[in-house]
Amino acid sequence: MEQNVAAQLGELVSELAKVHAELWQREDEARQSEDRAVAQAKRQIDKLNQKRNDLVEKVDEVILQSLSPQGPK
Repeated sequence: MEQNVAAQLGELVSELAKVHAELWQREDEARQSEDRAVAQAKRQIDKLNQKRNDLVEKVDEVILQSLSPQGPK
């Protein structure tokens, strides 16, 4: 694996881990009994899920580009 690809993947996976940690924290907050806090946590969860999905797609792109016959871009 090329150094640049490894660095890109490392950065993406690190960011993904941060998003997961924040997502889990918001999910804990969503288990509260106060409706306002639950609603706010749910909105944040939606945003974090989208961010997580975007990061996973970027990881996929980096891997696919590194495996292509032309190599990474």
